[in-house]
Amino acid sequence: MKQSKKTESTMFSLYCILFWLVRRILVKGDFDLSACPSTESTWRYLARSGEKFLLFCDVPRQGLCHKRNLSKKQCSRTVYQGISYSSDIQWYKQPQNGSQLYAIRNNHPHIIWENNSLQFSPVGFNDAGSYICTIKYKSNPVKESRKSKEMNCFLKIILEVQPKENTPCMDSVKNELYLLIGSTDLVPCPAVNCEGDLQREDITWYKDGKLYPDRRKAYIDFTEIYYQDHGVYVCDYNQFVNSTWWIIRAVVEVKTIVKNTSTMPIILDPTHDMFTLEVELGKPLSLECKARFGFERNFNPVIKWYVEDAELNKEELKQENKSIIKQVEWETIHYIAYLKQVTKKDLLKNFICFAQNSVGNTTRTIKLKQKRAVLFIYILFGTTITLVIILMASAFIYRYWVEIVLLYRTYKAKDETLGDRKEFDAFVSYAKQDSFDSLDPSFLNEWSFALDLLPKVLEKKYGYTLCLFERDVIPGGAYTEDIVRIIKQSRRVICVLSPRYVSSPAVFELQAAINLALQDQTLKLILIKFSPFRETDSLPHRVKQALTVLPTITWRSSKSIPPNSRFWNCVRYHMPVKNHGGLGGKGFKIFPRIFS
Repeated sequence: MKQSKKTESTMFSLYCILFWLVRRILVKGDFDLSACPSTESTWRYLARSGEKFLLFCDVPRQGLCHKRNLSKKQCSRTVYQGISYSSDIQWYKQPQNGSQLYAIRNNHPHIIWENNSLQFSPVGFNDAGSYICTIKYKSNPVKESRKSKEMNCFLKIILEVQPKENTPCMDSVKNELYLLIGSTDLVPCPAVNCEGDLQREDITWYKDGKLYPDRRKAYIDFTEIYYQDHGVYVCDYNQFVNSTWWIIRAVVEVKTIVKNTSTMPIILDPTHDMFTLEVELGKPLSLECKARFGFERNFNPVIKWYVEDAELNKEELKQENKSIIKQVEWETIHYIAYLKQVTKKDLLKNFICFAQNSVGNTTRTIKLKQKRAVLFIYILFGTTITLVIILMASAFIYRYWVEIVLLYRTYKAKDETLGDRKEFDAFVSYAKQDSFDSLDPSFLNEWSFALDLLPKVLEKKYGYTLCLFERDVIPGGAYTEDIVRIIKQSRRVICVLSPRYVSSPAVFELQAAINLALQDQTLKLILIKFSPFRETDSLPHRVKQALTVLPTITWRSSKSIPPNSRFWNCVRYHMPVKNHGGLGGKGFKIFPRIFS
């Protein structure tokens, strides 16, 4: 317990010592100025009551130049060379009556703390006193070997406020100027105009808290005024009063303007007069009025919503929301009023958007109309029917795409066989028949399909030219050379796939067709899966890839036998487009297939 009390007593003593040191530094002005651009400990300013005034948390440029004995050009070039600011700034004040020092926050009614400055709007006698600000500097060394060093600097500023009534030229002082864009004008320093012939140094000008370069006269002259010339201008000069140097400071707020408008306001929304707005009874309603006002120096716009009944009695709707967009030549005001609930009586009233300036006024009238629920039902019903039709049409096209393409080819497509110098439309590849196989004529096997049914349908009915090895090739030649020659002379290769086919030498014909198709882009393969089969490991790699990638048409026994079945339509879809001549109305036989 004794040790704990002893520790608490020691900590309390340390806190007291620390508080005394901080208070001594801040109140008595014993600042560490070794890191500051100037060793001057105190800066004194004179201001006139009732005017706008600014204090900067940095060393005055003119004072620093005077201490270093710099010329005008040297001052503008070298005052802050090697020094940069940090944004960590704190302000404190001690009133003249000796009250306790306190930190300045952004809660004063007429003092604004912005960046590194305190803005008084306006300055009063109660603002007189001592102001202390802390600022961090970074020294930027000239030599690259040295590193920049961050240092704290404390500045003490004494502000004395004089009565404006004692100013001999009070009526001529202008702390607010309006400059016309495009004209020639000047900004005088009000403090100089009111001091007569008192001795003073050259004047230092600031604009928006930054040093205004190469301006040392009692005024700033503009050969042509631009919009960017607006801002807060500050002029300083030194004056020796009662054995003490004071900085006389005056603030001029410059506004760049254009000529006053000569037109009435333009209402942007509602877009036209007697506009009809559909509403729902019992629901809230927002009424928007947007108007553009031309520039006026004494700007006093009026924008309202009026309600006019059948007896022409007007009642103003109270403002609910208002926003302003400012530009150089005009301002846009967006005014919104609300109805808590739309009633039937509101359907008989006129709602008037009213905008007025010094030139005149403009109005727009809105009438309310009840929104019919039937219209929504019609829209919903029409949208649903449209979607159903689109889906049905998409499904129909997807299902009968082959038949649609064939119908188009019959009447519109060009013959792609003209001039290709090929003899056959398709070469038929199939497994050859063994002498031990059954020859039952009632049973349709792959041989009868290839040798009998394919020519019967494709040649006799649709006019294609097929090449069958046993029928169209003269025996006695080399088998491989004959196969390659026939495939080169064909536009398509029809392969009748079956278990016997993938395990017989006929696979060579498929492999040869694949190799030649890679060289000839007009040659295509048509795979017909006559019966299910398994791929064997002995199949060449390219044959396996072709069986996986290429589209396959499946034979479905008795369903596929009729010439107008989907099977034959798919075969014709992959066959070359050819003008068979004399086909006549056979193209219409596609329709029974579609609608069957």
